[in-house]
This record gives sequence, structure tokens and C-alpha cells, in this order.
Amino acid sequence: MSSDRRRLNLSLSMQSPQQREAWKVLRAIPLGQRTDAVCRMVCRAQEQEALLDVVRKAVREELGKFHIEQRTKEIERPQAGEVDESILGFLCALQEGDDAA
Repeated sequence: MSSDRRRLNLSLSMQSPQQREAWKVLRAIPLGQRTDAVCRMVCRAQEQEALLDVVRKAVREELGKFHIEQRTKEIERPQAGEVDESILGFLCALQEGDDAA
């Protein structure tokens, strides 16, 4: 005679933060409702994981269609001993202001 019921026993360690949190969640579920609640949680987690896999695959496929080219804009910087023209103009303006005083 086969039963249509299955039993699953869990042993949770209060040393494990994740298992301790799971225990708090399970204790908050009223007696008589825990089996259905656990089944919903397991199925929902599985559905979310499957959805996440589909989204990741779609994003990879879409990104694969584009060639992303990274361009670095070269900024002309004065070499050692050279001075930028705008800095020279600023310094000249400061000197002229000092001479007028």
C-alpha cells in the first residue's frame, strides 16, 4: 500500500545566519499553514530563478548584437617644461594688474 503523502524533516542550525532567519520565518507561520507556506515559498523561489535565467539569457543575446567600442579621448597635456597658453594668458593678466597698481 503506497501513501500519497511524503515527509521531509529539516534540522536547522541556529549558528547559520540564513538558517536562523528561515527558522524565524517558519515560526511566524501559524501551525497548520506551514506546509502550504513552505511549498509556496519553494515554488516561488524556483519560478524567480527560472525568470532570472530567461532575463539573463535575453540580455546576453541583445548585448551580443552590439559591438561596443571604447574610445578614449586624448587630452593634450603640456610636456614637462611647456606651459599651456591659457595659463600663460592668465599669468600675464595678473602681472599686468600688478604693474598698474
